[in-house]
Amino acid sequence: MDMPKQDMTAVPAARLDERFFSPGTRFAGEVTRKFVNYGLKLVVVGDISCLAAGSALRALVGEPNRSGHVWFVPDLDARLGAQSS
Repeated sequence: MDMPKQDMTAVPAARLDERFFSPGTRFAGEVTRKFVNYGLKLVVVGDISCLAAGSALRALVGEPNRSGHVWFVPDLDARLGAQSS
């Protein structure tokens, strides 16, 4: 039996270790790069505004949101609305 290919994975931001959002660890970059390499989309759902004070994290969030493969959104409705337009 063939499993249907998932093309989008949504992960609550609260489930991610705080090191994911620390640009010095490069962990987020490695994870997001894997999703892009395998042709999958990743949506990190939740308010990360308190974490986005640093310019490095703003860049980490801003670049993937422009690429269309990785999204950081406050709620899932925001991403679904963007995808349908």
